[in-house]
This record gives sequence, C-alpha cells and structure tokens, in this order.
Amino acid sequence: MKRITKDFTTLFNVLWYRDFPLTKEHKEIASRAEWTTHIGICARTASDLLGYFMYFEHGNRTDAVIKDNDEKVISNLEWEWTEPRKIEKVNEVRQLKAAKESCEFSVFVSYSDNRYYEDNLNAVKEQWGASPEPLLFILISYNRKVKRVFELIETFHIQNGRCKKVRSQPALPWHARGKRWEDWS
Repeated sequence: MKRITKDFTTLFNVLWYRDFPLTKEHKEIASRAEWTTHIGICARTASDLLGYFMYFEHGNRTDAVIKDNDEKVISNLEWEWTEPRKIEKVNEVRQLKAAKESCEFSVFVSYSDNRYYEDNLNAVKEQWGASPEPLLFILISYNRKVKRVFELIETFHIQNGRCKKVRSQPALPWHARGKRWEDWS
C-alpha cells in the first residue's frame, strides 16, 4: 500500500471521532444528511492535512475529488447510505472503477447491517474485481433496532483481486477505550 493511501486511512479514521454528530447523553441518532456531512468533513480535513485540495460534487457528479496543486487527481471519493449489496441501487463502486486510472486511489464509504455484512463486503470486492488500482472501502457496520446503531468502522484495501482489512475501530466515540469520549458508566 502506498504511503498516501496509508496516510489517508489513518487520518480519516482518527478524524471520525472529531466533531461527531452524536452524543450518548443528548443525541443518539443522526439523520442521513448529518452522516453525509460528517463523512465529507472527515475526508476534507484529511485532504487538507495531507496538503491537498478537495472538491465536492466534482466533474461527473463524483461526491468528492482530492487534487494536488497541479490539479492532478489524487483520489475520487464516493459515499452511500444504501448498503452496497443492493447493486441495482448502488452504482458508486462502478463509478469509481470507471475513473480508477485517473487517480492514485479511490475511496468508497458505505454502511452494512451486521446481518448482511459478508454480502456487502463481497458486493464491493466483486465489483472492484482484479483491478491493479487500489480501492479503500470504509465500511460502517450497525445493528438495526428501529434506527441504525453503529458498531464498527473498518477500512479495507482492495487491489489485484485481494481484500485486506487494514483498520478497525468502534464507530461510536464512547465505545473507544482509553479515549476522552469513553463512556465510564
């Protein structure tokens, strides 16, 4: 894995807890729009810390594009609330794959009900296939009660037909052991 890909992975995951849209005491459920905004903020801040520029809704309606100061595309990013196993509704992986040669790496962020975890992971792996270009797949798993209750955020590196989990952490800050947000009750 290239350094830029590792750096983005680390920064995105570290920034996940920053300005989190929920609090355990006052607001335990966020809207789809709030999660979309949160993902965008994490990605933009990671891009900024890496010294790049990030553009939202760029070009052919990609959710975001990271570019360097020469306008070279570093990464295309897509995120989707609907689970990736619903291939007929979710075309983001196909969009990223179509533009994969134009960037250093691609990023897809999505969600998975724990009951369909393998189906969601396999849907993305199969769509990316044996591509020599890397895809970072950031998967936020949840248990469904009435609303989604997030459990884990995991990052997978998919390249050359192989998929490797490179990072895993609690999705909710108050479940992060030893962190300032940890719930002590």
